[in-house]
Amino acid sequence: MAAAEPEHVAWLSERQLARAWPTIRAHCLDASANANGVRSKLHVGNSTYGPSKWCTYHPADVARVARAIADGTAELQPDWRNDTPEAKLLDQRERRENLPGAIGCALLIAVPLAIIVVLLIILWNGSGSS
Repeated sequence: MAAAEPEHVAWLSERQLARAWPTIRAHCLDASANANGVRSKLHVGNSTYGPSKWCTYHPADVARVARAIADGTAELQPDWRNDTPEAKLLDQRERRENLPGAIGCALLIAVPLAIIVVLLIILWNGSGSS
């Protein structure tokens, strides 16, 4: 017969799960937990901005999987980890895909700033000649 579980187990938040499994990519934590049989609870609450959902994870299961990750026996896809060649390729691809957006944001800031600087120079030169 299995030992009874204590009534007041402090389930871990996703942030605590990320600290326990630092080699797992943040957006793959839940999939990694599911693949390795970590018990989880889905919570639903209401906030100012509407309903919100979050998961908590059983600490004993998290510790068991942390040991399995460390010794290489955990059920993980290669791209779920931060330290595999597949993850490095994925990071490079995401940076390439996000580059146009980054350039657009830089231009969105730089162009109005350049216009303001040119206008200030024109105003400054115009006021000194009178």
